[in-house]
Amino acid sequence: MKAFYSLSDFPERKSAGKNFVTVCPKCGKKHLSISKATGLYHCFYGGCDFHGKLKDFWEERPYTDSTFGAGTGGNAFGTNKPVCRASGCASGNSGAEGGGGKSSSEVPMIPEDYKHLTPEVFARIKPLTDDPETTDQDQLSARRYLADQGISLATAIGARIGCLTHRCFGKEEDGKKSVGTIYHCIAYLNYVNGQPVNAKYRSCDASRVPAADENKAAGYTKCWSQDSPTTPCPPYNIDCLNPLRVSEDSIPRLIITEGEKDVLTLTEAGYPYVISVPNGAASDLGKSFEAFESWIDQAHDIVLCGDCDLPGRTLVKHLTDYFGARCLLTTLPADCKDISDVLTTYGVEVVREIIDSARPQQTTDIITVNERADEIMNVLHGEYDHGYDVGFGPLTDHVFHPTDQGGLVIETGMPNSGKTDFLNDLTCRLMAKTGRYVCYLSFEVPDKNKHIARLIQLMLGKVNTANYTREQLQPIVSFLNGHMVHLDLHEVPPTPANILSRADMVRRTVPLKYLIVDPYLFMEVETGRYNTETQAIRSMLTQMQAWGRINRIWVVIVAHPRSLKKLSGKNELEEIDMYTISGSANWANLADFIFSITRVQQPDRNYTRLDMLKVRDQELCQTGSVLYVRQPCGRYDERESEEQVMAESQGRVMTKDREPWVGLIDN
Repeated sequence: MKAFYSLSDFPERKSAGKNFVTVCPKCGKKHLSISKATGLYHCFYGGCDFHGKLKDFWEERPYTDSTFGAGTGGNAFGTNKPVCRASGCASGNSGAEGGGGKSSSEVPMIPEDYKHLTPEVFARIKPLTDDPETTDQDQLSARRYLADQGISLATAIGARIGCLTHRCFGKEEDGKKSVGTIYHCIAYLNYVNGQPVNAKYRSCDASRVPAADENKAAGYTKCWSQDSPTTPCPPYNIDCLNPLRVSEDSIPRLIITEGEKDVLTLTEAGYPYVISVPNGAASDLGKSFEAFESWIDQAHDIVLCGDCDLPGRTLVKHLTDYFGARCLLTTLPADCKDISDVLTTYGVEVVREIIDSARPQQTTDIITVNERADEIMNVLHGEYDHGYDVGFGPLTDHVFHPTDQGGLVIETGMPNSGKTDFLNDLTCRLMAKTGRYVCYLSFEVPDKNKHIARLIQLMLGKVNTANYTREQLQPIVSFLNGHMVHLDLHEVPPTPANILSRADMVRRTVPLKYLIVDPYLFMEVETGRYNTETQAIRSMLTQMQAWGRINRIWVVIVAHPRSLKKLSGKNELEEIDMYTISGSANWANLADFIFSITRVQQPDRNYTRLDMLKVRDQELCQTGSVLYVRQPCGRYDERESEEQVMAESQGRVMTKDREPWVGLIDN
């Protein structure tokens, strides 16, 4: 995703009163609301929490938006926190994407900042007991519900679960939204420093709707309410991490779940350090955890045990981003929505097996020796990609001998030095002599028909093809149709992202090996107040190189040099090197190959020189120079030295590549 967004980034937005509504670039759902007055945006899809402020509304000074939501007691999204300028912005080690974070102007909370439940609220909640003689319907309803969830009475009492009759909210059993109904409830009491700071109530009356499976019980109503004098409320069961209560020097594993019931499930399974996020998948992680960072830092590993639905998976992604390398991920059975379902379906032993088998997130960024053992053995035995001759001959092969690994190739040279002309010959040889597929994006060749006709002439080795019949030309036309394609970006601007998107369309249908971008200066890279030319070029080159390596495609970019300096006292210009390319030294830093093309035109010598300035894999080829004599048809013949070129200009016959390449095609 982009770091910053403008209103123009949402062309399909619809007006909805004081806001615009459009598709969220993060989750893809049409739940993104944009304030017309302030430019603040927020996605209301569960678990997404994509938010920020449009660049159009930015001010030069650091700010907290005190005017947003004026007259409403807060902003339109229900919080009073200053809004970050981009989604997922955070300070310190709070790096959760879409997980909130805090503005640098805010003072972080500490555990003592959480207000206690009032005596009136606390008095209404009855502690769960093990009295076998009780007739209290709240007690009996809570016990029945917990027993059906696989939670023992002892575990519930140890967790200080309460019960009461209370008004809760949610969907009625007929599917309509409830305005509030009185239910028998269990109360999840949450403590910080031994004091109750919030209580969540969950209805536990038997459902009147029969179960889909007649062999199973009907289940329970599912409505909620809570008393929480501090917003947001702390993670449930956070006091289990209170340093005053933890006797170990460090906690080996902390488990984080999505809901309070999951905490009870894992407590039942024997795990002492379990917490849940305070508001399920929609939790603001930065605000929820900031007061307890030192408590959580006691844990060596953090096991994430979220639900299997989309909001649950999103929460796990946010938690992984927030806590980083400490995170271990769990895998639940396919027929279970959460770890509580595992307990009721398979029992406590399977719960323990899932938690104990939690593993770090799989990533291709970490490569172990063992997983590459076979490939390493192949290298040791010389069985790997040794590259190929691009078709000019041994001199060129010494300086340019690519493999099919892909990457970034930069061609540079002075204007009118023959860069495009040489590239035409190179790509024709790649197609005819190696069978590689080429995609052209040639901004300086507006007439694609003439360009393809030029390639056909190169294939034939002829300047004039007027006397060739359609039948004679058709084999080359058919061959090129199977080995090349042109891009012509009229529908979208030529940004790096759009270029690679179009190239991806080609890659998915043909075995693409070379993407030619000629020249770079027609590409649109984003520069401005927040992105310098150097940063923009680096971003572009990184994109191109990464795409090329991932897809095993060579991206060839033609780049012009900056204005060259005159040598002191002489009417000569400095030599072109890797660092003379206009705009940034990143051209030299990020490329796998860099070569320059120079046209030498003097009375006694007339040739083109290729200077290979950079070779990343020097096991395959080396930097150096090659001289070429250009034939009238546009083919370039390598020559060993200037002496050869001079002798040829004086009438000595040298070897020339005159044979039509169509013969190679027919074979």
